[in-house]
Amino acid sequence: MKNSMIKRVICGILMLGISVGAAACSEKADAPEEVSSTERAAAVSNGELKEDSTVIGVGNTKVSYNEYQIYSWFLKNQYEDVMSEQVWDYHLGEKTVGQSAIEDILRLIIQIKVMNKEAAVQGIGLGVDEKEGTDHKADQYLITIPPEVQQANGITAEGMHQIFEENEIARKMYDVVTGNVEANIDEASMQAAKVLMIHFPADDSNREEVRAKINALAAEQKTYSGNFYSFAREKTGAAPQEVIIGKMDSRSALVNTALAMEKYSVSGVVEEQDGFYLMYCLKKNTRGLNKVYREQFIAGQQNMTFQAAYENWAEKYEVKVSKSLLAN
Repeated sequence: MKNSMIKRVICGILMLGISVGAAACSEKADAPEEVSSTERAAAVSNGELKEDSTVIGVGNTKVSYNEYQIYSWFLKNQYEDVMSEQVWDYHLGEKTVGQSAIEDILRLIIQIKVMNKEAAVQGIGLGVDEKEGTDHKADQYLITIPPEVQQANGITAEGMHQIFEENEIARKMYDVVTGNVEANIDEASMQAAKVLMIHFPADDSNREEVRAKINALAAEQKTYSGNFYSFAREKTGAAPQEVIIGKMDSRSALVNTALAMEKYSVSGVVEEQDGFYLMYCLKKNTRGLNKVYREQFIAGQQNMTFQAAYENWAEKYEVKVSKSLLAN
């Protein structure tokens, strides 16, 4: 229950994929001519941080260090449930997991604040019953956190209520923006196939070279004694990608080939603009599979629709982040 709650509250908005840089975590000096069409960011503290220090300004909305700490605890608790505390020192390229986590938290907070500010502009909020229900969920979750953990991380009922309420408003904004997407998807067009896929990327500079390589691979596959998965692993060094592909995919040659295949058969080489493919058909055009594909396609369309809306909203607000927070 605890992990699912964390994912609903914290991870649901991370799919938006706005980078901290793109979200304008500004360290620049004030420049009125450049931000005249945006709401100026609240001043942030760049010295020693206290509980009530403002560490993020999203327009005139202030985020305290205490609020940041609660969001940070959510993320840390999620990781440390399945890994040790040492996970934060692991390196992911040039950054540690801990450094990447700070960016994730900043991105999440900025997104939620932008969404809540836009909700206020559009008159979208929580009704009395919705607020009571959301606060009750927050209280129930708070009970699961030991008192000493609450004290160490500045977790209070007031802070938890605010986070749950703002996340619920953000969810409502997402629903408002994407609500009509599903209605515009013709269910009858949702024919799909599930395939194992080998993809050799290619462009104009190397297309003929790659064509020769995958043609040779396809010829070799015809005499291979094992299964397609083993073949891909042995010959390419990587497992084939399992994907559901259907009518709405822009790669028409790939779609037409996949839907024409017999179950458990291997395709010939399929050429698309982004390269060459070889496929093995696992399943095609069943009611259950087509439903999964439809849901997958709708989710992708909703994300693109929301992304475009969010980018427009974010342009309205200058964002500043404490240098002291970034230095942690």
